Amino acid sequence: MPSPPRPTLPQNGLTKDSLSAQVHRYLRQALMRGRFQPGEKIKLKEISDELGISATPVREALARLVSSGVLSQVDRRSVRVPVLHPDRYKEIRDLRVMLEGEAALRAARLASVAQIDELEHIHDQLCDAREARDYLSMMTENVSFHQTLCDLADMPLLSRMVRNLWLQCGPTVNAFAFHPPTEPRETHPHLTVLKALRKGNGELARTSIQEDILASSNLILPYLEERLSAEQTTD
Repeated sequence: MPSPPRPTLPQNGLTKDSLSAQVHRYLRQALMRGRFQPGEKIKLKEISDELGISATPVREALARLVSSGVLSQVDRRSVRVPVLHPDRYKEIRDLRVMLEGEAALRAARLASVAQIDELEHIHDQLCDAREARDYLSMMTENVSFHQTLCDLADMPLLSRMVRNLWLQCGPTVNAFAFHPPTEPRETHPHLTVLKALRKGNGELARTSIQEDILASSNLILPYLEERLSAEQTTD
């Protein structure tokens, strides 16, 4: 799997706290987009070197994610991405089905042609990444599609709730690197979502995005079982 481009963080005039906040946002996005796998250890020095900053703001950002239960502490220099228990994942999935379904319903009433075009462009980029076997980019575009759809509903609280759910389950999308979607330009629930948005058909948009979430879980659940089994063997 290709490495993501090295991010840059503007540091001119920044306080330690503001830099720590930027690292926190970067790590949240990385987790949501599958940059780290379930069970993977995240080392403070590696993140610090990658971002080209001192260890202190990275340590503070990681500590925030540990305190919120997103990561678990391994030792002073590293944390770990937990492997979700399948029952916990199912709870997150079911909440996403409800919330993202509601967002799609409302988005069909509110989204402009330009906004739908942008959503279609995101899916096209997903297809390009799939064809290039760039699975990290493919997973990133998939998350972007779902979060952009939620934003089109113009429900900020709902969008924030969905992002928090993605923060917990984001690493599970690494299942798609092993089982990527087949021909997403030709057949994919996203295509039906886009068609529903253009027609203003809220119910079809709702059921299509829900179908997408449920279909994905059929790949993610076996992946989590494998990760849990590997973890128990290691222990």
